[in-house]
Amino acid sequence: MTADPLYRPAHMADVAGIQRVARESWHAAYDDILGEDVVDDVLDEWYVDDAIESGIDHDAQDFFVAVIDDEVVGYIHVGPHPPRRVHQVYRLYVDPDHWRKGIARNLLAEAEQSLYDRDVGVYEAEVLAENERGLAFYRSTGFEQVDERETDLMGATATEYIVRKRL
Repeated sequence: MTADPLYRPAHMADVAGIQRVARESWHAAYDDILGEDVVDDVLDEWYVDDAIESGIDHDAQDFFVAVIDDEVVGYIHVGPHPPRRVHQVYRLYVDPDHWRKGIARNLLAEAEQSLYDRDVGVYEAEVLAENERGLAFYRSTGFEQVDERETDLMGATATEYIVRKRL
């Protein structure tokens, strides 16, 4: 029997686990949308140690992990998004072996409590339009689509929805 997840702030020792979850979840979610090579390129650029460590260590950002038996199985990273003057979910991913177990929902609750404590009243996420699982999750947790745009991910163009939620 698997232990229940522990939800806590991320530590520097979690970087490799976060990278592993990113690789597994990005390939599961986006290979069919963006292609495996584009996913690898995004992971190689966005998930370098320094990028994750700076998010963990940043005073204005919050980075939480879900851990089972000392293994990271999910994470969420939120913080200010100055161009849109709101806070944003930068990253929210769960190991595909743990999908549909409430881990993403619980990570979101951790982030929302932290945002509430920071007096943040609204926040957003960006979701690829073809990511049906991601869109369904955000809609089921109270987010509403407020904008749409084209985005470039390492040479691949995709439609992205901006979804927003009031706390």
